[in-house]
Amino acid sequence: MSNADLSQVERISLAEFEKRSGPDGFQDVLSRINGGSFMECHKLIAAETGIWIDDLVPVFQKLDAALVARSLPRELS
Repeated sequence: MSNADLSQVERISLAEFEKRSGPDGFQDVLSRINGGSFMECHKLIAAETGIWIDDLVPVFQKLDAALVARSLPRELS
């Protein structure tokens, strides 16, 4: 999902999302996610559900950065 596509999603806060029961098909989307970055997951969910949670962007960016910067497991190094 490109940044241009984000203009077509409903942008909500994390607090607003917590108040909702979840968009239709949300569990189906989650069942299809396997690997990738946190931001890729966020973009996929936005593309499938039409919801983008701005509050998660800095959190997912930090998590993705931590994954990239971590050391290889002992058995792979």
